[in-house]
Amino acid sequence: MTSVAVSEYKNASFEVVAPGMMTTVQDGGRAGFQQYGMPVAGPMDGESYSIGQALVGNTTPVGALECTVLSPTLKVKGTCIVAFTGADMRPTINNVEVPRYIPFVCHDGDVISGSFSQCGVRMYISFAGGIDVPEINGSVATHTKANIGGFEGRPLAAGDEVRLKDCTRDTIICDYTRESNHLFNTVLFNRGGRECHEPLRVVLGSQAKYFTETGIRNFSSELYTLTIQCDRMGFRLDGAPVEHIDGADIISDGAVFGSIQVPSDGNPIILMADRQTTGGYTKIGTVITADLPRLSQLPIGDGITFDIVSVEEAQEMYRAYMQNLHSKINLASAQSTFVFSVKKTSVT
Repeated sequence: MTSVAVSEYKNASFEVVAPGMMTTVQDGGRAGFQQYGMPVAGPMDGESYSIGQALVGNTTPVGALECTVLSPTLKVKGTCIVAFTGADMRPTINNVEVPRYIPFVCHDGDVISGSFSQCGVRMYISFAGGIDVPEINGSVATHTKANIGGFEGRPLAAGDEVRLKDCTRDTIICDYTRESNHLFNTVLFNRGGRECHEPLRVVLGSQAKYFTETGIRNFSSELYTLTIQCDRMGFRLDGAPVEHIDGADIISDGAVFGSIQVPSDGNPIILMADRQTTGGYTKIGTVITADLPRLSQLPIGDGITFDIVSVEEAQEMYRAYMQNLHSKINLASAQSTFVFSVKKTSVT
């Protein structure tokens, strides 16, 4: 008779030794409440977040850490499973650099840390079971401007102790030497490079008629720079003005992740994860879903260009992107199963 041993991960937590530049708890977001004025929040780079969840064996979106520009330093209490995805902040466990896109087991007293990002802006630290903080409207996502969600509605601070949810996993053996394991890591890791600097694809909206031909031509052909005025709510750009025919103001209407507002100065603002639910500036268009992850990883000062696509083209790009994303998530789940091999014990 053969049985599979099961490990329980209970009463685990971590202490925040250093919080990084801005580290918040995020999950899939607070969907379904925008009609009441409640922002969605959630991860800026939903792709990296979702892959991280799969790597640690979470089958539903639960709380993870979104780290901006600089990794936090965390001291583990108990035992937990962790994975790093997204921006390359050269994560370390006990001062030993570890690869992203591979799950690890951390034990009592282990220290998780890293450095300033070498590529990208946002790294995700996912934990098996997820971060244990109160849900608000079915989500633990932090929205700092509204002071809700996450850990007391704010970024983490030194001295915080954050609990992890209890979970069970098959007893595991770490095996990082087998060659095929690195294949998983390479496939998941290989984002960035030239792709990050290709144009952002945009579908023009019904309000595009409020802009001059020159304004639309500038928008689709000129280089814009991501300014220091950028956060989880929106990215303000600087470049050739996108001219209005007759003013920038409209009656406020709905806004989505990727909506591009153009105020009276003609400089576009791309609305991001913490966007308001409605906006009163004309919106020239919307960045397609497939390009939002790489947009969220662009640093201040980077150049941005836009490429206008049709609704039909955007739909086809969405289908291809989602198919590719599901493949990555399945691969991440396989990575988790492979790295943490099930240990079987024979019972007479």
